Amino acid sequence: MNYEAALAYIDIFINSERSPDFSRQARLYNLERISQLLTQLGNPHRQLQVVHVAGSKGKGSTAALIASILTHAGYKTGLFTQPHLMTPRERCRIDSRLISEEEFAQYVERLKPAIEAMGESESVGHVSFFEIYTALAFSYFADNKVDLAVIEVGLGGRLDATNVVDPLVSVITPISLEHTAILGDTHEAIAKEKAEIIKPNRPVVLAPQLPEAQAVFEGVAAERDAPIDAVGRDIHLKRKDWHINGQTFDLTTLSACYSDLFLPLLGEHQAVNAATAVACIERICQEGYKVPRHSIYDGLKEVRWAGRMQVVGRSPVILLDGAHSPTSAEALCSAIREVFRYNRLILVVGLMRDKDLYTIGQIFCLFADEIITTQAFDNPRVVPAEEIMGAWSEFGSNFHVCPNVCEAIPLAQSIATASDLICIAGSIYIVGEAMKVLGIDKI
Repeated sequence: MNYEAALAYIDIFINSERSPDFSRQARLYNLERISQLLTQLGNPHRQLQVVHVAGSKGKGSTAALIASILTHAGYKTGLFTQPHLMTPRERCRIDSRLISEEEFAQYVERLKPAIEAMGESESVGHVSFFEIYTALAFSYFADNKVDLAVIEVGLGGRLDATNVVDPLVSVITPISLEHTAILGDTHEAIAKEKAEIIKPNRPVVLAPQLPEAQAVFEGVAAERDAPIDAVGRDIHLKRKDWHINGQTFDLTTLSACYSDLFLPLLGEHQAVNAATAVACIERICQEGYKVPRHSIYDGLKEVRWAGRMQVVGRSPVILLDGAHSPTSAEALCSAIREVFRYNRLILVVGLMRDKDLYTIGQIFCLFADEIITTQAFDNPRVVPAEEIMGAWSEFGSNFHVCPNVCEAIPLAQSIATASDLICIAGSIYIVGEAMKVLGIDKI
């Protein structure tokens, strides 16, 4: 099996989940399928020391920051994240190196007999594409004997495929209303789902939360004797300077003070993610790992996390960000106001159907001078560009509709002057397509 064949094989499971005659059981979220699949593979997840990261916003950035610090401390570090920008290989990396095409194909071929054996089971149904990626990552990390594996939760927490691990530390980034049809339509309900990554006697690091979510996390942690370190309560940061290349801040934790930490990621929310990552590192150190002070500085300074407030052009400035929820849209607008000086903001935007289209429109339309609605690809999960414009027209703005990103970006560039700012947002998939159009191939 080559790389293209491996991708085509996994795509079968994506397409099967969209098919109306696909087994209802296969669409249900549960841990039985992934557990059975991992058992057939020798339970590779039990060979890993895991940092488990959940949340609604910033979990990928926080996971990348934790992994970067550990790598700079000399630990062989696995990082599993989702979704990907340009290639599925981004989901699985060791010490910042993406799994190779050859390795990816080898692991899919190795998993295939177990996957197909699961397909014959009527009790749990077919595996999902995310379960395949999860099993692949666990196997890859175990075979390569990583010292630590930083694992990002996919959806929720309680029934997410990654929630079979016994973590060294659990981390929960800020939550917001997301996937409400699955997780619940209140912050408290969503917090209950995500709180299930908190395990008995295992420490948990919390980013700042809304009071109702904080109460849920504290209650679950107390029941399970899981000590909590909370950013904003136990860990404090003071931002000092910010500009187009990054930001500097001081951080005071329960055990140390760090002055003039530099982070190349933009926005106050990324400073909060960095504080959460450092708090997690200190908890890891309490488990016997050694992370020199300079590794924290170097890990933050040299982190690479594409598509999040990423400047990829000047004159005009071109900014990429995967903001796709009201909370992330607000954070993006706030960061743009803080960092950039420009004449007009031209927004290129596309969204998936499970997002809060109406509220996101209220935020973006008040902020952007010109809006180009578009879409990354043609499938039922994508909101058509015309539908976005129709839903947002009542908020008022200058709208343009483009059927794809390949046409939307040249249109934005033709509209913009050197003093304008072009922002491409709304979906990681939109950002990934934009990177291809702009000729960006480094992740």
